[in-house]
Amino acid sequence: MIRAAILLACALASAAQSETPQTFEAASIKQIVLTLGRRLTPLDGGPGTKSPTRLAGTANMKTLLRLAYGVKPYQVSGPAWIDTETFEIAAIVPAGASKVQAAEMLRELLVERFHLAAHRETRRMPTYVLLLGRDGPKLREANPAAEEDEEKARAAGGFQRPRVTMGPDGFPQIPADARIPGTFTVALSSAEFLRTKLFARHQNMDELSGTIAEYLKCPVVDQTGLTGKYDFTLAFESDPQETTERTQPRAASENAGPTIFTAVQEQLGLKLESQRGPIEILVVDRVDRVPAQN
Repeated sequence: MIRAAILLACALASAAQSETPQTFEAASIKQIVLTLGRRLTPLDGGPGTKSPTRLAGTANMKTLLRLAYGVKPYQVSGPAWIDTETFEIAAIVPAGASKVQAAEMLRELLVERFHLAAHRETRRMPTYVLLLGRDGPKLREANPAAEEDEEKARAAGGFQRPRVTMGPDGFPQIPADARIPGTFTVALSSAEFLRTKLFARHQNMDELSGTIAEYLKCPVVDQTGLTGKYDFTLAFESDPQETTERTQPRAASENAGPTIFTAVQEQLGLKLESQRGPIEILVVDRVDRVPAQN
């Protein structure tokens, strides 16, 4: 999960736009060329962060649309390049602005610099329901005291990236006593596979459903009935070439790791059942590939 999405868009679904559009005090946005070895800084900052008046970093167009409109990746329909073209942003947010107002400023910026035009519509799409497995959940209840300590460490900037090694199962591993802020995801990729391991702390079922939805590229609704917070790991393998929503579990090849469907069942004691249902989609009618001059 990208951190900036939480910072900018958590309440947009139910918020109304201001009568007068909110705008950044100043903003620069430019297209960048990705080169081997170039390090990118994810988009971060804004209201509710340590830098409430500054939003800066890099993101592709789909991420910008997600933050501006408060939608999930599977809710964005647009040209293929919105997943690949990357942009660098530096914007000054007016002091005292809310998260909802900052998202509105980002929408206005996209309209001004990319001539964005978009609308919402409802489509029937594949969805999944997260249920309890036949033998019950295999989840460890989280320690509330540990969560409180980690919240204090997060506020103080006390987390460091844990050391990542290769586990005997062929998946990435981190030390058992590593301190992580909520979730930590490590991926190992090749031309043939993408192996992902999610280390989760103090996560509820809505958060787990959201994480699974990110990988399946379609909605996942929690119907487990579990109301607590849990610590768990989830390791699965996927096709690195998959770019569309999954409507059927991927067939496993010899020596392949478990699919996310198998991993959820065997490692968490839960299961995913497929359905179809109405989903609101943000449809991009127009967006320029190159932003207007700053």
